[in-house]
Amino acid sequence: MKHLLLAILLLPAFLLAQDNEITIEQTSGNYFDLNVVQVGDYNIIKMYDTSSYVSGNNVELTLIQENSSGTNNVIELWHLSGTDNTIRWAQGTAWDNATSTTYGDDGNEGGGHYARLDIHGNYNHLQGHQTNQGSTSGHTFTSLIFSSYNDIWLRQQGDGAKTIGLQTNNDYNDISVLQKGAWAQHSASILLSGTDPTTLNLTQQGTTSQSYSLSQTCYTVGGCSVSVTQGQ
Repeated sequence: MKHLLLAILLLPAFLLAQDNEITIEQTSGNYFDLNVVQVGDYNIIKMYDTSSYVSGNNVELTLIQENSSGTNNVIELWHLSGTDNTIRWAQGTAWDNATSTTYGDDGNEGGGHYARLDIHGNYNHLQGHQTNQGSTSGHTFTSLIFSSYNDIWLRQQGDGAKTIGLQTNNDYNDISVLQKGAWAQHSASILLSGTDPTTLNLTQQGTTSQSYSLSQTCYTVGGCSVSVTQGQ
C-alpha cells in the first residue's frame, strides 16, 4: 500500500503546468484520502525536511492552490500524524465555510503564500485558506499542534502580508482566527497550553495594521474562553 501511494503522489509533478510541484515522499497508515488541485503556475507542495512524514489512520488531506503570478505558493507538510484527522488547506482560493469542501477565487491571485502544517494529535480538523487580490506579498501561516480533539478554522484574506503563527498543546480546542483588510499587515502569534477546553476567537480586520500576541495556560474547571476583535 505504501509503495502504491508514493507512485500516485509523485506522478503529478510531471503532469501539471510548468513550475507546479508535488513532492510527498513519506507516508504510512490506512484510509489515506488525498485530493490535490493546483491551478496556474508556481504552486509547490513538498515535505518540510527529510525527516517529515504523513502518518495515521483515516487521515484526509485536501490541498488546493491557485496562482496567477510568478510568485510561489508553498505548502510544506511536517509530521501530520494521528488518527481520524481532516486537513483542508487552500492558498489562492477560499473555502465557502469552516467545514466546506467547495471553494472559489476572485480570478486575480498574486501568490506568495506559505503554509506549514504540524499536527501530531488525533481527531483534528484544520481547514483554513490564504488569499489576496493580486498582490504578491502573500500571507504566512505556521502551526504546531501536538494534541487531540482540536477544531481550528484559520483564514487570511486581502492584500498586504499577514502572519498568524499558532501553537497549541492542549486538548479540546475550538479556535477561529480571521485576518482581513486591504493592504493591512496584521500579525498574530498565539500559544495556548493546558489540559482543559479552550475557545479562542481572534478577529483582526480593517485597513489599519493590527498586531496581537497571546500566551495562555489554562487549568481552571471548564476551561478558558478568549475573544479579541480589532479593527472594523
